Amino acid sequence: MSAQPSIKGSLFIRAAEDVLKLVSAGTLARGELERWLRPIDVTLLHQPLIPSSWYDVGAYGRLLELLKEVEGEGKNEYLRERGARSAELLRKAGQYQQMEYLNRTQAAQEKDPRARVLAFGRDLRLITTMFGSLLNFGRQQVKEDPEHADRYVMEYVDVAPYPEGLCWTTDGFVNRISKPRGEPDLWTWERPVPDVIVFRMTHSI
Repeated sequence: MSAQPSIKGSLFIRAAEDVLKLVSAGTLARGELERWLRPIDVTLLHQPLIPSSWYDVGAYGRLLELLKEVEGEGKNEYLRERGARSAELLRKAGQYQQMEYLNRTQAAQEKDPRARVLAFGRDLRLITTMFGSLLNFGRQQVKEDPEHADRYVMEYVDVAPYPEGLCWTTDGFVNRISKPRGEPDLWTWERPVPDVIVFRMTHSI
C-alpha cells in the first residue's frame, strides 16, 4: 500500500474516464486540462489504471473539481449525485459485501424504536469498515449523538488530505446507502478542523 494518502483505483478510474470522455467529446480541450490538473495528473490520465491499485487522493480531488466545473456547472449537487451513483455501482459490482446494506439491514427488521436505533448503529459500523478498503489514511468511527438519543454521528479523523470534492461525493454516497430514494436526506457534514470531518443525522430513522 502506498504511503501517500491514496484512494482505490476502483473509484479513481471512474473520474479519470469521465474526464477523458469530456476531452474526446470536445467539451474540454486537452490543453485546458492544466487549468485544474497538475502535469503529473495529466500523465496519470494517459496511463493504464488498475482498480486494485492506489492513486493520489489529491489528484482524485482535482479530477472531481474539474468535473464539477465543466460538467456540473460548478454545483456541489453534481458531486453528491456522483457519490450516489458510486454507491449503486459498487452494490451492483458485488465487490464489497457491506453494500448488501442497500438490500437488507438489521434496522429495517426491528419494530421496537430503541432496538431499531441500536440496529441502525450496527449497520453503520459495518458500512464504515468499507472505507478502509477505499482509502489508505484516516479513521472512521460511529458514535451516538450526545444531543439526540436516537441519532448517530460518523466521524472521520486524521483526514487532512481528504479533498472537499470527496466530502461532497461521500455525502451523496452515505445518503444513498442510508435511505431509499424519495426520502429526505439523512446526513449532513461539516469540517470543524482540517483533519476532522463529521457527518450528523438530520433526523431520526
